[in-house]
Amino acid sequence: MQRSTEPMQGLASPGSLYSRRQAFAVVTAMVLVTLGLNLSTLPMNLMVDPIRKTLGISDVQISLLLGAVGAVPFVVMSLIGGWLTDRMSRRLLLIAAIATWTLGAVLCATARSYETILAGRVLINVGAGLKLPVAMTWINDAFPPQQRGRAVGAFFVILGTAPSLCVALSGMAQRAAEGGAFAALSAVVGPEPWRAATLVLAAPGLLSLLAVLGLPDRRGAQASEAEGAGVTKTAALPLGLLITLATAAALIIMVDGANLAWMATVFTRDYGYDAQQAGFTFGLVTLLAGSLGPLIGGWLADTLYRRHGAVGRVWLAAAACLCCVPLLAVYVVKAPAWLTLALTLNGICTMAALATTYVNAQALLPDRLRGLGTGMISAATAIVGSAGPTLVALSAEHLLTGPMALARSIALVGACGSLLAGWILVAGALRLHRSTAGAHGSA
Repeated sequence: MQRSTEPMQGLASPGSLYSRRQAFAVVTAMVLVTLGLNLSTLPMNLMVDPIRKTLGISDVQISLLLGAVGAVPFVVMSLIGGWLTDRMSRRLLLIAAIATWTLGAVLCATARSYETILAGRVLINVGAGLKLPVAMTWINDAFPPQQRGRAVGAFFVILGTAPSLCVALSGMAQRAAEGGAFAALSAVVGPEPWRAATLVLAAPGLLSLLAVLGLPDRRGAQASEAEGAGVTKTAALPLGLLITLATAAALIIMVDGANLAWMATVFTRDYGYDAQQAGFTFGLVTLLAGSLGPLIGGWLADTLYRRHGAVGRVWLAAAACLCCVPLLAVYVVKAPAWLTLALTLNGICTMAALATTYVNAQALLPDRLRGLGTGMISAATAIVGSAGPTLVALSAEHLLTGPMALARSIALVGACGSLLAGWILVAGALRLHRSTAGAHGSA
């Protein structure tokens, strides 16, 4: 592992190896990379019915493309990427990730069979799995513990708002393609408008390469939070706490994934919205939730950390998850205005819980194993989280059939996942409190 020996000026704090400018450059680059990934991934969420009609596939097959089909490559590359993140240039890893998911988007745009579009989604998830451990550890190294909640919260603002922006752009691109704006591309990829729109939306992701090329890549040695919970820099992974946080994060992502995958379709099927209206509503909900949730969560996380230590942040995540249960119940009421409001508040709670959970996991990981630990969390979230869209589809087809079946299925899957995640985080907070008290008692 290489460590920079050049002098640091204007450090973000005495606990950071990056200057303020460099730290913000890291966050900015990760933001651009995340936008590029979402522009390659999310157009399919708004183009479900056109793709299904073109390829002659079912809702369950579409749900697999939206979720479960990417689980295996995402899991494998999260683990491999996490291991590599601790050992080689994060810059090179991100460049490889960007190239991989761009190629996958091209395959999706040109697919003539279910197998080809499946292969494209696999490549997209290979790149996505490689990206997250790199991004999280890089941001973690750039900021000191007392600022990390806000830094990760700022990054999660993009994780939360990128879907709204990218789906809104997808609706605009789809409408433009239907109007013949990309006729030259249609002659190459095929006459269906969604093909040209998918290809156009994937292109800007390559621009994020420029932001990555100039970043410093210094490895931090910030173990104060871990040591406060009885974990030293040379210790093994704290598996008990890591499993607790990873399971909770996976359930949160499962709930969020179920919403993201089917929300636009609910508005088109059950409320008669067209693609642009559904995209606007989806964008409004995710924009507000994705921007306010991580910012509020990051600010509260840092405040609770200063007052109560890491355990305060776990309690915050638990409370946010439990608040989602009644909010998701609004799916069963056929009232689009109330549903829009409830989904916005649910998204705020979900993003606050997810950002806070990742901050806690990063804080408790030993420095030399932070990439691998983050990869393990990413793998867990992929296995459980990707099941959300398929669970909703199966429930709508076999359990809650009839009018509003899709909406009621989202409510069922989301409420159960949120309740379980909240209970697990409560148990984790109690365990962390005992662990921290024991570490301080033996000091």
